[in-house]
Amino acid sequence: MALKSFLRALGVGGPTIDAVLDTDRVQAGGMLTGTLHIRGGDSAQTASKAVIELVARVVKKMGDDEYSADEVIAGSSLPGPIQLGRDHSIPFQLALPAHTPVTSLGGRNFVWLRSGLDVPWAVDPSDRDALEVHPTTAQSNVLHAMEQLGFRLYKVDIDARSSWFGRKWVQEFEFRPAGYGRARYDEIELVFENQNGSQVELMVQLDRSARGLGGLLMEMTGTDESWRRVTVDASSPQSAAHMLQQVIA
Repeated sequence: MALKSFLRALGVGGPTIDAVLDTDRVQAGGMLTGTLHIRGGDSAQTASKAVIELVARVVKKMGDDEYSADEVIAGSSLPGPIQLGRDHSIPFQLALPAHTPVTSLGGRNFVWLRSGLDVPWAVDPSDRDALEVHPTTAQSNVLHAMEQLGFRLYKVDIDARSSWFGRKWVQEFEFRPAGYGRARYDEIELVFENQNGSQVELMVQLDRSARGLGGLLMEMTGTDESWRRVTVDASSPQSAAHMLQQVIA
């Protein structure tokens, strides 16, 4: 018995968990569904709960150096006790926040579902499933509006920001001029702050010197003329373009 307990503590012969998603292509603000398959373990053990978490890879900066860290965006627990030593198939669903980082547009954007079991006195088994996250309809309309106004999406990053919007990170959408006519802007950066249906609150930076959004996000006071907050009707690319045109004119 002592040997079995020792091996369990090392994760040998312990239970496994596998999240099988109904689809790995999801939309921010939508619902992620699937089934947790729990197998194995010692019949004398129970798991206190199963946990599912939506996790994003966030880029952090320290001086001139960059490193990445994992941030939990949303999560839920499936309460136990869950008797081990036999198979379980547990359906789950997880609501994705509208601010879930978009990964379908490229860049250093990684989001996944992390699932696990809380097993006392043992190595907690876990599983990881990558997700392809698409923008909300309102976000997509704003992004298309910028294209209509003569800008192309250049870069999308998930960066750490201290206490911004009540979360520790933001996703920045960086646009650059697609051609002649908008050359007075080196770049324009958008951050989606809040979304309520087709109404989108944006933080917009009109960057004439390519300083980037990072320093301003940490220093903004509400009076800096190099950035603006704007609420946009994003019910269509045309309506969003009409309102953004007034900001970047």
